[in-house]
Amino acid sequence: MHKLTPCIQGLVAINIAAVIFGTAALFGRLGISPFWIVDMRALFAALALFVIARVQGGMDLPPRGLRASIAVTGLILAVHWITFFASVQVAGIAVATLTFAAFPFFTVVLDVFLQRRKPHLAEIAASLAIVAAVGLLVSPRSGNAAGVGLGLASALAFALFGHASKRLGRDLSPLHISLFQNGVVALIVMPCLFFVGPSPTRPIDWVWLVLLGTVTTALMHQLYFYALRRLSASTCSGFVALEPVYAILFAGILFHQTISLWTAVSAAFILGASFTLLRLENVPRALP
Repeated sequence: MHKLTPCIQGLVAINIAAVIFGTAALFGRLGISPFWIVDMRALFAALALFVIARVQGGMDLPPRGLRASIAVTGLILAVHWITFFASVQVAGIAVATLTFAAFPFFTVVLDVFLQRRKPHLAEIAASLAIVAAVGLLVSPRSGNAAGVGLGLASALAFALFGHASKRLGRDLSPLHISLFQNGVVALIVMPCLFFVGPSPTRPIDWVWLVLLGTVTTALMHQLYFYALRRLSASTCSGFVALEPVYAILFAGILFHQTISLWTAVSAAFILGASFTLLRLENVPRALP
């Protein structure tokens, strides 16, 4: 890729990252407890990132003043991942990814509250569109209200995670932030594994979990930050926000899942409104 312009390099990297990101929800179909999925994802990601850090020149422990922030962001990340995979298992890939895609709405709410500012008219309109679209996903006959609730909890946790991680980016490299946060997730969730199930029992389960941690998490994060050094934050966020599109496409190809007309309408509203809010925000964002 060194012969390509920096812009083209960034576009190639962010497109690959977006496709990889779109496969994350598929791992919720493994038939394994979300706690096991999340802990193994974080553990294998942390190991992969540790190897990368060592190859790139070593690493030091984070400064004492940042350790509490890293622990808090790791805890929030764990909640985000657990609720996301639980939503996949309860309501399916389409509902889980679309409700997660509503996270820009929660980001705006947090910004308005924390900065004590008035929301812009475009933010209000886009937020109302997201609220209405999420309402379309709740079908009493399908019984997916619990899955929608879990997906929204995942989106809220991700918005909190983005806010809490901003300070870390001023003092640590993205590689080290991801490494320490994944390590915290692995440590926090590990004690829960003694009390939850089902656990991975087949060799193929472990293969998928290793891929989830190393490729879908560690590699995808590095591609994202590689692209972020060459493209604008809004451009990168826009590509990554296509996760529901790729996830639903992969689910249709691999699992023959179809989506209803109301789900398609909801997807159009959520994605359109989320793109609008991401453009308005126009800041770098940590990835789930």
